Amino acid sequence: MKDRKEILLRAAYDLIKRSQEGGYVQETQNILVRYDEADCDGNCLMEDIAIELDIEDGTEPIPLQGD
Repeated sequence: MKDRKEILLRAAYDLIKRSQEGGYVQETQNILVRYDEADCDGNCLMEDIAIELDIEDGTEPIPLQGD
């Protein structure tokens, strides 16, 4: 059986891959991925990843170089 992080990483990969399909980038809220036997959009996936990594709600992204 796969561990939770592997399942979430695969769903994140699928989300990014689907965002690139069709010749234009889509917003993650409009893209569904399948895991835990349910469909989940980007917000749902982000929340589950945050829980797994113990990231507090409202945490800002890691700054990019030059920010």
